[in-house]
Amino acid sequence: MKKFLLFAVVAILFAACTQDVAVEILSPNIAADAPETLTVGFEGDDTRIQLNENVKTVWTNGDQVSVFYRSDANQKWEYTGETGARIADLTRVDEGVATEDMKRVVVVYPYNENYYINTDTFNVQATLPVVQTYLKDSYGLNGNIMISQSEYNNFSLKSVCGWLKLQLTGNGERVKSISLKGNNGEQVAGELYINSADATAILSSDTGDADDDETGGAGGGLVFENTILKEVVLDCGNGVELGAEATAFYIALPPQTFSKGITVEVTDIGSYVMTISTEKEIVIERNHIQPMKAMEYIGDIPATWKIYYTATQKVIPDCNAFGASITSNEWDETTGNGVIKFDGKVTKIGKSAFYVSIFNEGNLTGKYLTNIIIPNSVTEIGEAAFFNCSNLRSIVIPDNVTSIGNDAFAYCSHLESASISNSVNTLKSQIFRYSGLTSITIPSSVTSMERNVFYECRSLKSVYCKSTTPPEAYTGGYSWQAFDYNATDRKIYVPKGCKKAYQSATGWYSYYDWIVEDQSL
Repeated sequence: MKKFLLFAVVAILFAACTQDVAVEILSPNIAADAPETLTVGFEGDDTRIQLNENVKTVWTNGDQVSVFYRSDANQKWEYTGETGARIADLTRVDEGVATEDMKRVVVVYPYNENYYINTDTFNVQATLPVVQTYLKDSYGLNGNIMISQSEYNNFSLKSVCGWLKLQLTGNGERVKSISLKGNNGEQVAGELYINSADATAILSSDTGDADDDETGGAGGGLVFENTILKEVVLDCGNGVELGAEATAFYIALPPQTFSKGITVEVTDIGSYVMTISTEKEIVIERNHIQPMKAMEYIGDIPATWKIYYTATQKVIPDCNAFGASITSNEWDETTGNGVIKFDGKVTKIGKSAFYVSIFNEGNLTGKYLTNIIIPNSVTEIGEAAFFNCSNLRSIVIPDNVTSIGNDAFAYCSHLESASISNSVNTLKSQIFRYSGLTSITIPSSVTSMERNVFYECRSLKSVYCKSTTPPEAYTGGYSWQAFDYNATDRKIYVPKGCKKAYQSATGWYSYYDWIVEDQSL
């Protein structure tokens, strides 16, 4: 395990904004009963549930909040409008159960049935999750706690947390998860008290006796289990690919000072862990982003020496088909993630590399690839490379690939999407025959198509041809043509002004009635 010292921590990216978002006041006083809707905006432009492209707060369809409407009943309210709104009208989904009344209304994002409120101090006992979910260019949904209180039926949510922004570059590696912990044992997740007036948080680790009102008035007699969690994890799902441009990973943290710095562990989908550590003091402030200096992710071996896959069993490929020799093949039964490692750069996916024989039942064992990631170093995909891999669902063909062999993806019945690189000039015979493709884009680089390229792709409805000149198509016989036996409502989309050229071209005129123009091509 390698450690890389962070030599600098960049200054805070955003300063807290003091301008409130204007929201509609529905009534001058709180009604005796909860209204049908609550109008909820945000404290300012830098108060966030989710970031949009302009780095502003937006609501997401399906967002839910906990509402304590003049009592300690934890009500569930939901936003059902379009994603991207700055102000939301929420509707009640669940009334909750009340035992005590209070004089105000408190709104907490996100909804959690285990949140509690002190009806005298209006402080909320909440939980910062130990596992947060990655969201591109934003914080993960439900990972950012926000709060507001009001005597009226309108609210401006304030962020409780601050955020660490980790920035990574790479060369095709895929990040599976990121964990963070303070070097002095600081609390980074678990239970905390929130002052609903100013959104300040008092951590479980700082409260001492939870039933003692001398602890800053935080708990006020609430039952508090003192759940102190010292590590938080950002879950990146099936993996986030790293490139030359830095990818941002946001981790929500309770405001505090990490006096001895932090340690971050970045795990790729091959289970390799890169450790990043700094002993410098890091301060996390409420409603602020603390960016870290961008750095390169360095795995155990280069990304071009690996093939990642997801499968229901361990994949056992042909060992002589990749331009390099296999050194290990690791597969996690729990996640289904696997990685094949080589002693050098993978330059090709050779003939029958992942071929599943339809005649030899024994070869079916371990050959189901629901997903596979081909490294950018590959230039050739050989004949029958993925033949009869019936569970293969998606494939991205790298831009460096210039050749795809006959039957490469034939009989891949669950293969719904495929991306053909702009370097491919010829679509060889029967590449996708009997596959489950629903749509396909043929790049302008393709100048010829051999027989049966998309034959019997009965789910294929949309074919997008980017070339203004119809690719030369095989004409050895009607039953051998490229698009025979596709979906009955299949359309072949061609660039504007090219419809007649395609309709009159040899090998294309058989599909005269299905050829239409698409101005976006």
